Amino acid sequence: MKNIYILLSLIFIGSTSFAQNYELGLLHNGGYNFSIIAVPDFDSAGNTDISDIGFTLMLPAGADDVTGQISALAGRIWNVSEFDAAFLTGEGLGDGTRDAFQFNMPAGQSLVAHTNGQQIDLVSFDVSNMPTTGVMSFLLNSDPIAMGAGGVLDSFYNSNIDNTSTLDYFSGIAPGLDSFMFDTLSSIELENPSFGITIYPNPASEIVHIETAATVEHIELFNIGGELVMTKANANQLNIHELASGVYFMKITSNKMVSTKKLVVDR
Repeated sequence: MKNIYILLSLIFIGSTSFAQNYELGLLHNGGYNFSIIAVPDFDSAGNTDISDIGFTLMLPAGADDVTGQISALAGRIWNVSEFDAAFLTGEGLGDGTRDAFQFNMPAGQSLVAHTNGQQIDLVSFDVSNMPTTGVMSFLLNSDPIAMGAGGVLDSFYNSNIDNTSTLDYFSGIAPGLDSFMFDTLSSIELENPSFGITIYPNPASEIVHIETAATVEHIELFNIGGELVMTKANANQLNIHELASGVYFMKITSNKMVSTKKLVVDR
């Protein structure tokens, strides 16, 4: 019996030690421009062969659209298909409040070397019609809409990382990079170009300093989902040691002017 437990332990250790996966994440580049990244949980020994990738973004139902997608992988063209709320509800999927945009990069080849936790740029795009309310988010594979669609709207990351076979190495959505609230654009994307300001270091892990000739009156820090996570008045620095790693937006008010800076917290 003891030998059986030892054997099972070795199998478990072997299956977990060599897990190699990629998470997907949504980054806000400013305005209505966004990027999708892949985040590996391992160091590659060299170039990895990316075959095809897919995912679905959900936007508020209506006229908002995905336009101008630009692949970050040379020579690879992404296809985007819209399944609006009316179509989804007609198929018995969803509650009529969200449109689905399915991104797919057809099978081909891109060779990418990377390190654990590196953000690999996949594609960037714009959202048209400048929405100021609602949320854009990944459709999870466990969502009833994805399950009801029979896998058509699933996320996947097919790669041949060991030069033997192509497998799906998608493991989920990167924490903190799953959604974006358009409400934040109406409240914090108001930067005055004459308001010179610098934040450093960036990325940061402990203290963020704000350098400006003006007097900083108020600081607000929002996470990628648009939630206010920290606020401080009359200060030129912010202690972020308790924040999780991820992308944040710092709204700085001074002399009735507002500047918004993207801050990356990296542990």
